[in-house]
Amino acid sequence: MPRSLACCEMSMNHAEKIGYVYILEVSDIDLPVCKIGRTSRNPYARCAEINRSSTGDFLWQVAYEFPVDDCRRFERKIHKKLEPLRQKNREFFNITAEVASKAVQSILDAQFEIEAVDPEDIGERPTETSTARKARKSRAILFRQKDSEYADVLSLFTKITECKGRPFGQLNKPIFGMSDGKEGVQWNIRIHRETQEIRLGVNLEGKKYIDWPIATFILNELESSGIEELKNKLEDPIHVFIRFMRDAWQVTSRPIIAEELIHEREVPISAIDPPLWHSMLGEALECLSEAKGYRGRNEQVVTLVKQPKRGQRTRSMEVSPHLTIWTPINLSGDVTAEIEAGVKRLEPVHEWVSRVSQ
Repeated sequence: MPRSLACCEMSMNHAEKIGYVYILEVSDIDLPVCKIGRTSRNPYARCAEINRSSTGDFLWQVAYEFPVDDCRRFERKIHKKLEPLRQKNREFFNITAEVASKAVQSILDAQFEIEAVDPEDIGERPTETSTARKARKSRAILFRQKDSEYADVLSLFTKITECKGRPFGQLNKPIFGMSDGKEGVQWNIRIHRETQEIRLGVNLEGKKYIDWPIATFILNELESSGIEELKNKLEDPIHVFIRFMRDAWQVTSRPIIAEELIHEREVPISAIDPPLWHSMLGEALECLSEAKGYRGRNEQVVTLVKQPKRGQRTRSMEVSPHLTIWTPINLSGDVTAEIEAGVKRLEPVHEWVSRVSQ
């Protein structure tokens, strides 16, 4: 190969490898979760793309960036080293961005294959755009003292349930929170910004996981219900509520639909009787495909709450059932004691849903 072509090829290979490993943190609220990825371009531009394409995660901002001569290889090294802290199949890690940055710097210093480079060598210096900066400042206005309390609630949730914590929702949206991230029956906590209501819950979504556990739960309860036995185990059933939902699916997102609530309302578990429970289970089962042995989504006509840019609000979409049994959390007193009491109140629920859905 001529020397000029070889040099050109080496230059192209170098250009393909050089870039940034970035660490993102949740915008405007302190949570022990960060996102570690790579880009060959401006990390602030990449962060803006991630926020625009998000289907449920928090809004992110760039906390740290590491310009290196092989960003792909460096990202793989980092992910491998931090694997015990990684959320399954995601680029999220259950540590703060600050701790992550120290770990990344340590990984970089401990090897000699990958080198740090000058950002000028990449061609796009990592500067935050004025538009992104204005958007971040405008969002910050929304987050005051109350959000500091919310951050404490989420942190206490992970500590008391002894889970890593997986965030969902967005801080600038009406609902956000955290789950334990397990596949199947989950602990979760939801914060409703507009009403300032906090719900601690046991959650089972209509997803495949291991052989559609929600289908097993519904079919087992229809055959031989154990809800009356559960009610007898609960110390305070009047403050435990059942919410059976119908999730509509549009690719990976779940738009809000008018038919969201099964049985059209949430019910205190103390008010559940066998006919009502059987009716709710039957409606939930209709959200699963009978042709697939109820191990898959069904298709139903639903009404989108928000008018879409294209198409009709009423349309046929895939749906699946979604069970949450929850109890309210009060912020006015000892929040730690309140969450601990909530977990204790729902422990029989968690055990019951886990057992019946196996």
